[in-house]
Amino acid sequence: MDDVDRTLEALKVHIKKEIVDNYFADRVYLEEETELLGQGVREYQEERGRLAPRFMALYQALGSEPAIAAVMETLSIKEWPFYQEFLRLDQGARQDLLKGHRGWGLTARGRFRHLVLEIYEELQRESTKLNEKYAKILTHLKLLNEDIDKFNLSYDFGLIAAQIEALEGGGEPMSGGLLAPEREELSTRMRFKRRKLTEEELPPLPALPPLKEVRDRLTSVLDRAYQA
Repeated sequence: MDDVDRTLEALKVHIKKEIVDNYFADRVYLEEETELLGQGVREYQEERGRLAPRFMALYQALGSEPAIAAVMETLSIKEWPFYQEFLRLDQGARQDLLKGHRGWGLTARGRFRHLVLEIYEELQRESTKLNEKYAKILTHLKLLNEDIDKFNLSYDFGLIAAQIEALEGGGEPMSGGLLAPEREELSTRMRFKRRKLTEEELPPLPALPPLKEVRDRLTSVLDRAYQA
């Protein structure tokens, strides 16, 4: 083997090693991004669970299902978050939801109104932050899947095998003599699966408008609810 042959052989080894190194480096990156996505989902789930008492406190402050329905209709919320969980609470637990909230006002109507609006304002502020995190998770998911598609396209085993066989002299099978079914199986195993998030994994929350945008409408609804 002369110097040219040795140089070509070294170049082949280098190219093969670069393909393998790039494959595993990109795969590690996708695994890390997938784990980061999962961590974000878990944090969202935990924070969403901590928001449940806020919604339940709103239901308790409103005091009746017709009042709740009227407020939810005003807010254009068809599915009431955590309402079924609220119904399963006993009266003592429901009263505890209002600890730390004291509606102020000279009249019972005023105290009722301010109690509900106070709880709503806190709920809207916290749910807005959580919805922002929800949107970031969806963006992360979209970008991750785009990277996965690029990875699967770049590291198609059939193409890699053809490239390496060409380096070996063209038309010669790779070392080990993989049959077509074996190549297909290996190609499938090398692919990275796109990530999906179900609504159960990432349950959405309704978008609540700022209090200043709905104060007048809510006040009117609360006044009617108090009279009922």
